[in-house]
Amino acid sequence: MGKKERTQGTSIAMGMTMGSAIGVVVGAVTGNIGFWVAIGTSIGIVIGAALANQAAEDNSDSRLDSLPSDTSDSR
Repeated sequence: MGKKERTQGTSIAMGMTMGSAIGVVVGAVTGNIGFWVAIGTSIGIVIGAALANQAAEDNSDSRLDSLPSDTSDSR
């Protein structure tokens, strides 16, 4: 158990936080903080959801190649 498993909510929250932070920085530079915080947050949510989806696919059990009925030799 070397890796810490991320949940979907954690990935979305991390993306939202990072997107908001980037939006604040870009908004402060351009002088339009409200717009860029909203854009950064929405992009962060999308990226967090994509990361959560990828983590869910990586953790899924894909050993459905052989079913118990496929292993019997009865004909």
